[in-house]
Amino acid sequence: MSVQFELYKTPMPKEKKNKVRYHARPISFETVNTEKLVYRIHDRCSFSPSDVIATLEELKYEVAQCLKEGKKVHINGLGYLQITLSCEEEIRDPKAKRVHKVKLKAVKFKADKELKAELSDMHFQRSKYKPHSAGLSEVEIDMELTKYFAENQIITRKDFQYLCGMTQITAYRHIKRLIAEKKLQNKGTTHQPIYTPVPGNYRVSVDIRYKDKE
Repeated sequence: MSVQFELYKTPMPKEKKNKVRYHARPISFETVNTEKLVYRIHDRCSFSPSDVIATLEELKYEVAQCLKEGKKVHINGLGYLQITLSCEEEIRDPKAKRVHKVKLKAVKFKADKELKAELSDMHFQRSKYKPHSAGLSEVEIDMELTKYFAENQIITRKDFQYLCGMTQITAYRHIKRLIAEKKLQNKGTTHQPIYTPVPGNYRVSVDIRYKDKE
């Protein structure tokens, strides 16, 4: 299966604003969650799904404990994990003995050579969607969603953002508008929204029934 990609305009410095350049980004319409990952692993080995879940839970716990101790974690064939820090206040003197409000910034991941080698035979294909069309009108957004929902049942904010070539804030604004217009509905939760068409929109039959959110 090929990795879908699309081209996006590369931000240029002011002195080079007349130059237009583009770069490739992967377009992903699916996230492999833990449940799917568990069964993919189960299909490849003798571990039961319960064994895989238990192993992943313990791995998560031990990785977190090691990172809390300020250690790097190396998982053979996968890569390195380590924390990065940030300060909430300016530090003017590097010799200062008291530094307040140091906090976790992120967990960085660096892939092993083995993992990169596993990915060396990837195939790439230009996406048939045009997610970098930043100037889409409301009608054009509806057209893109109609094409998208012809092959997909759900859409996330990130998918919507890529599909229409918008910033995160703009994508949220349009999703909110579409919900108000009763074209989209949230079938997920407040913190993990998953959007589906309101039946009767985007060529989705009024007879379709979605599973209600828990």
